[in-house]
Amino acid sequence: MVGLDADLTVSVGPALLYREPAFPIVELARSLFLWLNDANRGDFMFDSMSFEEVGAVALTRGSSGWLVGSVFSPDVISNPLDWAEVESGCREFLSQIEFDLLSLGLDPGEVIHR
Repeated sequence: MVGLDADLTVSVGPALLYREPAFPIVELARSLFLWLNDANRGDFMFDSMSFEEVGAVALTRGSSGWLVGSVFSPDVISNPLDWAEVESGCREFLSQIEFDLLSLGLDPGEVIHR
């Protein structure tokens, strides 16, 4: 896996939920890609060797919709979102990472989709 880190900001509308410098964005992109394509998809809790804690980025299903948050900001969580909003945000992030990888001369298919 390609180890590229970048500043990550997770927000929903104007609400800042989580910010982390030097975040393993390619690893997050690959994890989100696998999660989005899993027919038995449950909650998403980012599990990375870069963090001792699981859930640096968390997408959890609540009774009113999906909630976005982070184990590192437990008191800050999004308002409930419908699945279309969650999927759209994840796919937008994936598209940006794929574009960035291509601009670096790397094949996203080899890095993320494998």
